[in-house]
Amino acid sequence: MPHDPLSPSDALRTPIGAALAALSLLALTYSVVIVAELLLGVLIGVGLPVGLYLSYRTLAVFDSIADAAQRVADTREREADGASRVGSATEREPDSDRDSAPSPPSDRVRERER
Repeated sequence: MPHDPLSPSDALRTPIGAALAALSLLALTYSVVIVAELLLGVLIGVGLPVGLYLSYRTLAVFDSIADAAQRVADTREREADGASRVGSATEREPDSDRDSAPSPPSDRVRERER
């Protein structure tokens, strides 16, 4: 089941998003007003939340790619199973003696016995 990533506005409505927004705002206010370092405030107050959100979105993209690859593999497997069923039905001989007569051992069986 694909994962639907949150938009930035939806992420802020979650408890973790609200706490991260409040922490970022406090760090930005502290760095600008008390320490007077604007760059520090921008790095912590803006860079950290944006970096975390971009990491979250990147993981969501990887999850979507893995889900799509799994769906493609399932489809190909179903197609291969369907083709093998059709192929095996057409290759069968309507010989009823085949089941009762013992078949000669193949080379694979001999290799396994060694």
